[in-house]
Amino acid sequence: GILRNFDIRAVAMPMKLYAHPDNYKTHKALIAARYAGIEVETPKAAKEAAQTGKIPVLETDGGLCIFSSVAIARYLSRINRASGIYGQNLLENGMVDSWIEFCTHELEVPLCTWVLPVMGVFPEVPEATKFAKEDVSKALNILNNHLLHNTYMVGHQITLADISICCALVDGMKLVLDEAFRKPYGNLMRWFNLCLAQPEFVAVLGKVTLCGGAAGKKEAAPKKEAAPKKEAAKEAAPKKEAAAKKEAAPK
Repeated sequence: GILRNFDIRAVAMPMKLYAHPDNYKTHKALIAARYAGIEVETPKAAKEAAQTGKIPVLETDGGLCIFSSVAIARYLSRINRASGIYGQNLLENGMVDSWIEFCTHELEVPLCTWVLPVMGVFPEVPEATKFAKEDVSKALNILNNHLLHNTYMVGHQITLADISICCALVDGMKLVLDEAFRKPYGNLMRWFNLCLAQPEFVAVLGKVTLCGGAAGKKEAAPKKEAAPKKEAAKEAAPKKEAAAKKEAAPK
């Protein structure tokens, strides 16, 4: 009891997180902080710092800094051990780390390759997108199979593993993972919606609207229905010619 109280009091002063406010990696740290009961501020200067590439950085109450989004999220999750968001024991700690690594390398890399061009961050490379879709499918399949017999990624509560994977999926779920693509992953979607329903997630992410139509940014293209006017004009032309022939016939 003494140690637990000490953990929370040790970070009584608000920490400052300099990070892009709209980035899923920032959301991950902020949700972890909420579960741990830690107050974290996001200064307005963070947006300006985003242009220099010097973020994310967490300034602790003691003035020391931690950089890298994964390191920040792990640090925040470990401060209040009573919260259990880094697991309840050493084995669960290791399992949480395993899924964080999986998220970083097996899910985020291909999903960003697919999503970022749709967000306009960089031009799409069709061949890269094709392979990214395949790799995303493989990652989602692994998650879906794991969640067949598990309510959460590790143990019996939300941990940083759930927070990391859910936040990594949000942009994809909103922009490219349409209803048809999501259909085979029923276990994953049940878990995803469960995470989004938690107050700590809602406070940071707000309402997440899932992608409904075909994946990609070419949905708004079909505007060429006005073209038949030309065809109608072509059809009208032969009638005029026929009428002219009839007038010329009496000669």
